[in-house]
Amino acid sequence: MKRIVIWMLSVMMCVTAFAGCADNSNRSQEESLTESSVEESQTAESSVTEESQEAEGSSAEEESQAEETASEDEAWKEEMKATFLEKADEVIVDEDTVTFTDASGDGSTPITIQKNPKNVVNLYASFTTLWYEAGGEVIGCIGGDSSVTLYEEYIGRDITQDEGMQVVATSSSGKKWDVESIVALQPDLIICSTAMSGYSTIMTPAESAGIPVIAVSYNDFSDYLKWFKVFCNLNDQPELWDSIALKALDDVVDVLAECPTEDTPSVFSMFAGAESLQANTSNTVVGGMITAMNAVNIVDQWENTTEAERLDINLETVFAADPDIILVQCHAGVEEGQEMVEATYGDNPVWQSLKAVQNGRVYYLEKELFHNKPNSRFAEAYQKLAEILYPDTTFSFQGE
Repeated sequence: MKRIVIWMLSVMMCVTAFAGCADNSNRSQEESLTESSVEESQTAESSVTEESQEAEGSSAEEESQAEETASEDEAWKEEMKATFLEKADEVIVDEDTVTFTDASGDGSTPITIQKNPKNVVNLYASFTTLWYEAGGEVIGCIGGDSSVTLYEEYIGRDITQDEGMQVVATSSSGKKWDVESIVALQPDLIICSTAMSGYSTIMTPAESAGIPVIAVSYNDFSDYLKWFKVFCNLNDQPELWDSIALKALDDVVDVLAECPTEDTPSVFSMFAGAESLQANTSNTVVGGMITAMNAVNIVDQWENTTEAERLDINLETVFAADPDIILVQCHAGVEEGQEMVEATYGDNPVWQSLKAVQNGRVYYLEKELFHNKPNSRFAEAYQKLAEILYPDTTFSFQGE
């Protein structure tokens, strides 16, 4: 009996021990699986963390590069603005006067004009529109169809019909002026251009009558800024400098900032005048715009271009450069410009062999923006020219 009891107890102890071993084995397996899961989780978390850190690092680097590029762009814009403003910065504005250099004499001796001239005669239509844009009015101006068109385009009306307005001539050429009738108006100020014979015609009679004369030379956007500053301050409306001139400056620089700097085209720019075709150097409005937009003006590579605005055209020289684009600045209008070019070169085999002619890249520029002074619309002119030079580039400036 005792042996049976002992044997049963032994069996029970073995069973219990076996169960314990099995339980321990299960626990060991569970712990092992748990530890494995934890390790895998930790590895996954570590991998995600590393990827996140790499992404954050890449994003930070891209953001830093973007900020650096934006900073460089802003620095370039400020430098360009400073360049355009060099002439305007030389204008001295005092409480009652404005002092500046004009195109009289050698152009180096400053003149001083009293603010608020009451009776002003302006003998160049583009400068008349600029005078009005800068807050002034005139009692005498140039008439004629082209001038009236300009007044309507930029001032919004035909000022020759204003009450009390004296149309002193129908041409900006001083050779056709009645100087006595101009002096008889007893103006406080006469504004004229040196681009034609006006200044030499009026200078001596005006000086004898004690009438100050401003001789204006206006060839590019920097000249516009200078003369706008002179005119708005003479009219005692300096606030227009910020709202009109500096806005135009911002818009122009925005267009220029978007112009490519690589793979830029070569350009031949012509002026279709009243009687002949000439080549534009970068000393002209259109030529200067071409250069400012990083294109290559082939005329600047010709001889005797340092001081010249326009040169006679040698078609063989143009052929040697074989420009990508030909621009025609039209004196009278696009249709007239086309007729002159066709009459001069239409049957010429050298002209017909030019790459720009064969590729249909001969463009005629509208008179309103590219022959007349565009004034505050300079950005619009730059935009249109940029779209010709870089047809694959999208320019963001849209104007008002």
